[in-house]
Amino acid sequence: MSSVVTPRSALGATFPRLALPVGGFLAGAGPVAILGFSGGGYQVSVVAGYGVVLWWLLLVGILSGAVPRPRAAASGVAMLGATTALAVFGAISLGWSGSSERGLTEVVRLVVFGGSLLLGMVAVAGGQVRALVGGVLTGLVLIAGAGVLSRLQPDLFSGSQAIADGLGVRERLSWPLNYWNGMGAVSALALPLGVAVAVRARTSWTSALAAAGLPLAALALVMTLSRGGVAAALVGLVVLVLAVSPRLVVLRTMVAPAVGSAVLIAAMLSSAALRDANGDAAQASAGQDLLPLILLVVLGVALVQAGWHLADRSHWTPRAPRTSRRAGTVVAVGVVLVLLVGAVAAGAPGRIDAGWQSFKDSDVRALNAKSGSVDRLSAVNGAGRYEEWSGAVRAFRENAVGGIGLGGWDAWWSPRRVTSPPVRNAHSQPLEIAAELGVLGIGLFLVLVLTPIGAGVRRIARGRRTSPYAAVVVPSLAVFVVSISVDWSWQLSAIPVAVALLAAAATSHERGRSPEGPAAPERSGTVGLVTLVTVAVLAVASIGTLAVAMIAPEGVARSSAAEASGALDEAAAEAKKTNDAAPFALTPLLQRALVEERAGNLGAAAAAARSATTLEPRNWRPWLVLARIETARDRPAEAVAAYRRAKALNPRSRVVTP
Repeated sequence: MSSVVTPRSALGATFPRLALPVGGFLAGAGPVAILGFSGGGYQVSVVAGYGVVLWWLLLVGILSGAVPRPRAAASGVAMLGATTALAVFGAISLGWSGSSERGLTEVVRLVVFGGSLLLGMVAVAGGQVRALVGGVLTGLVLIAGAGVLSRLQPDLFSGSQAIADGLGVRERLSWPLNYWNGMGAVSALALPLGVAVAVRARTSWTSALAAAGLPLAALALVMTLSRGGVAAALVGLVVLVLAVSPRLVVLRTMVAPAVGSAVLIAAMLSSAALRDANGDAAQASAGQDLLPLILLVVLGVALVQAGWHLADRSHWTPRAPRTSRRAGTVVAVGVVLVLLVGAVAAGAPGRIDAGWQSFKDSDVRALNAKSGSVDRLSAVNGAGRYEEWSGAVRAFRENAVGGIGLGGWDAWWSPRRVTSPPVRNAHSQPLEIAAELGVLGIGLFLVLVLTPIGAGVRRIARGRRTSPYAAVVVPSLAVFVVSISVDWSWQLSAIPVAVALLAAAATSHERGRSPEGPAAPERSGTVGLVTLVTVAVLAVASIGTLAVAMIAPEGVARSSAAEASGALDEAAAEAKKTNDAAPFALTPLLQRALVEERAGNLGAAAAAARSATTLEPRNWRPWLVLARIETARDRPAEAVAAYRRAKALNPRSRVVTP
């Protein structure tokens, strides 16, 4: 008797096949897009809220068996262990940090990074590494594309215009991450990843889609005028050519997006309205004129890539002759020697020395003069980074054992800054971690960021059969290392979350497959039980940490809302309640002081401000607030003493010394 296939039975058979790929894709695209369009995940309330949801889903999903158990390789275990240890040590260091509230925020970022890595491992264990990586790429391109669209049609994105006005630099693309160098980092991550996905895609349409977004990412990168972003992208593309094979296919795949990107960049730069980005009708009109060209370029790149992919699948394209590794090494060494000789002949040593001296110069006036010009990309002035990095090295040397405490950089640096601009971060996460957590901290951090690159390189050396997608993520991991080394991209959690998801492709493996070979036995009952217990402990501890971190920002937000509505008594009560619930946090005390001051309760305001100075005595901000309140109370001696303390803690601030 023959069976009859009904539409319902066909749908029932199709849904399970689609559920896993869609889930893997959303696991990659969802977190990146959610955090990216929430100010990049900079605010602790945003990243902690995301983290609570993430860890709850992991806890319930893994314990119930609704999602596959993560199958971490040794490198994955090392990454998770380093992340956990760094978070624990960072939490301990809050006891001697200059700002326990800011330090807790950094603990939150580490907790979310670890959860995102675990989420990626779950997707890989379910055999959805391609969907996961494709989802991350989609999230990155969505962020870059939205940024480009906000420049072309500013009337549609009022929030982007407010951000540009607040930052004071309209010419540099900042939205939706609200930081131009962060947008540069996102674009830099997307460029090598898009090429690699296009090369390794199984179908022509996915290959075409991966390549189609590259001109948008390149255009966004130029709009940011981010020198760090451009440098990171170049590093990523070089690593791409070295890591992903076949190299000729990689180079060929880069041609159409490169040509399309050049056309769009030239068109954008030729429009003064788009360069200046004043948010007026001229900018919107110029953007509307450029939109058809963008659509044409994106479609053209997609069609070219689809054609190449079809030709490769049909074996129409000739294969390049294979060369031995020894011959390749000889050629590479020869090319390097020729380049070195040519550089010396062209006077490169002198130019490098002049560039280094310019980089060390903290006077940013010449650089700021190029703020809205593409000439900025060729400038080598470090904008104060040399002084900041030297300060971080000094802090590390003076506090090598335990550091100055997580989150303590701002309080330590403010009284020691000489000519560099005022900053809250050291513009280099490795150096900042070294300063704040000493030898142990920087050691753990290096394990965290370098392990996936090493794991990916080892898998590449073993061949594509053991881990066919490891090579795809290595170039973007290299981009990440460069980006966080020269800027504070780590604090924009959308970026490290994207990288954590990508790192799972290099540090975990599918069920039935291991990085050491094509087959791996299933885990024993004991190992599986250990995995479940470990996940449960990490999830509960993480959710608790994240919940505590959300108390202060949410309470201050409620108090600020009440203040804005004129309910000052309610605002003060909410600030006090928040301070009672989060006595480690500075912001509720300052909020209460400001509300009481506005209400005319100067005694209560002074008491709150003085409590703030006791909580963070090395922070200049509460001392300045106390000085103003004591002035209003007509207590000149106390006001002068508080002001002098604020000035000593930040002597070069224009806020303290107008």
